[in-house]
Amino acid sequence: MDILKKTLTVLTALALMAPLAIVAPVSAKTTTATTTQASVKKQTYTILSSSFYKTAKTYHTKDAKPVVYKAVMGADRPTMTLTAKGKLKAGTTYKVTKQVKVKINAKKSQKYSYVKGQGWVVSSKLTAGKFKAASGVKKTATKYTIVSVTALKKAKTVHTKDARPVVYKAAVAADRPTMTLTTNGKLKAATTYKVTKQAKLKNAAKKTVAVSYVKGHGWVLQKSLTNGQFKNAD
Repeated sequence: MDILKKTLTVLTALALMAPLAIVAPVSAKTTTATTTQASVKKQTYTILSSSFYKTAKTYHTKDAKPVVYKAVMGADRPTMTLTAKGKLKAGTTYKVTKQVKVKINAKKSQKYSYVKGQGWVVSSKLTAGKFKAASGVKKTATKYTIVSVTALKKAKTVHTKDARPVVYKAAVAADRPTMTLTTNGKLKAATTYKVTKQAKLKNAAKKTVAVSYVKGHGWVLQKSLTNGQFKNAD
């Protein structure tokens, strides 16, 4: 029975490997080149169980950017060697097609999910369902006095980095120069956007606040945006 159990586990490992193809170990130089923001770490685990989904399951990331791992399955034993190769984007929806449970030590196990088109991610770093921009953002409204508003002749290219800036919906008074900004979700991290307008506002403490209108989204604090397109090496 032990031999049969071992054989079945090995076959499971081989099945997991099939859709991925066997990935040969790469040199340190190549690994560094393909890793964007995740430190290169390699760890081998014993596979305890696995699940394959007939229909891909929908998951999303929140503010954090989970590390993505490349997997190499043992050819003659139920093991999985994971090497960090990058990170998922924060605030983004993904599809998961399979999951494995591996042995960390004598008392601890951990689940990894295969994110379609990306790689393996610690399952606890993903949340079931589609990402919604308003997730985790408390609705607040603040009134400002408008100092100036500039409409840009040509849309300006900007991007976000690791953080997800809050987006505000604006309500401009009809009879006085005031603008009320209400939180309305967040932008995605590590993403390029277009800015079409900029404004300077003054709050109740007489402090000036600069905001930019991100096309298709809303107003965002200028200091939360970086000029130019997003690049993985940022």
